[in-house]
Amino acid sequence: MSEDDDLSFDELAQNQTSETANRKGRRRAGRKRGGFFLSLLPVLLVIAVVAGLGYGGFQGYRWLTSNVSVEQEAADYPGPGSGEVVVEVAEGDTGADIAATLVEEGVIKTTGPFVGAFSTSPDAAGIEPGVYRLKQEMTSIDALNALLDPANLAGHRVIVPEGLRMTQIWPLLADASGIPVEDFEEAAEDYTAFGIPENSAGTLEGYLWPGRYDIPEEATAEEVIAMMWGRMEEELTAREIPPEQWHETLTIASLAELEVRNAEDYGKVVRTIRNRLEGTGEADGTPMPLQFDSTVHYVTGKSASVGTTDAERQTKDPYNTYVNTGLPPGPIAAPGGATLDAVIAPPEGDWLYFVSVNTDTGETKFAATWAEHEANVKEWQDWAAAKG
Repeated sequence: MSEDDDLSFDELAQNQTSETANRKGRRRAGRKRGGFFLSLLPVLLVIAVVAGLGYGGFQGYRWLTSNVSVEQEAADYPGPGSGEVVVEVAEGDTGADIAATLVEEGVIKTTGPFVGAFSTSPDAAGIEPGVYRLKQEMTSIDALNALLDPANLAGHRVIVPEGLRMTQIWPLLADASGIPVEDFEEAAEDYTAFGIPENSAGTLEGYLWPGRYDIPEEATAEEVIAMMWGRMEEELTAREIPPEQWHETLTIASLAELEVRNAEDYGKVVRTIRNRLEGTGEADGTPMPLQFDSTVHYVTGKSASVGTTDAERQTKDPYNTYVNTGLPPGPIAAPGGATLDAVIAPPEGDWLYFVSVNTDTGETKFAATWAEHEANVKEWQDWAAAKG
């Protein structure tokens, strides 16, 4: 029997339990030491990577600051600017468009500050198209304020109303620019030199776009005419009117411009013109003379507000639509956009006659029959009698 034989059963069981417990304890202790190291390893790796990046970034920063200037370039000139430059603000230019022009001309440094100032200024929308005299290397705020000041407009501003003939336009241009009327008359004689197609009237009458112009101080008569014809050409082209129809379109538009005062009647006049030329309705297919007083005024040189006499209406002249059937040889005035649009798309109607029944308001009544027209004429006569 061994020494264990001297132990009781309970003592043997107790010794075995203690040995088992010791072995489990040693195994748990071993796993704990290994698990702690493994769990710590990712943290150590992250610390090492961050330290490496930090050191590399520090060294990169040292190199960058030693070799490259990191000072941010100013987006605006300090001002106030110097010298002189002429800048044009075109019709329809936005704040961004104006800014781009100013950068191109060396007035401002970048577009950003100007666009920001433009968008926050309640007055910026009031910048008028025109030619301005500014400085180079201005601040954006100073440039904006300069454009808002009419005193900085360069050249001579003139407004040419719709419905004027050349003999009325030349004095307006001469008064504004100082260019003699004779220079305009002489330049206008060779009208095809401006690119105006040759026409049956042999003149540029009606080919000059009405509106506002800023005439450069050193401009010639030829340059002013070219400017006005250029605008008209743009308007005709924008409306997609074929060049071969320009002359007729301008002729009809000029008649509508002078025959009625209210824009809503332009289209009806155009339709009446076409109906009379085609012999519509009770004309029974026979073309009718237009019989427009405006063409008689063109012949006599009188103002459109003055009436015509029987003798004037019998004047033998190609432009007199009382004695000639069809359109006059060419336009009798400078038409505007509303009458051009009316020629392109007149309303439907069978009108052959019209008369102003109230010359104070310009109210005009249109008629398809002579009987209806006579009633409208009577209304005008009664109104005129009441006015004395």
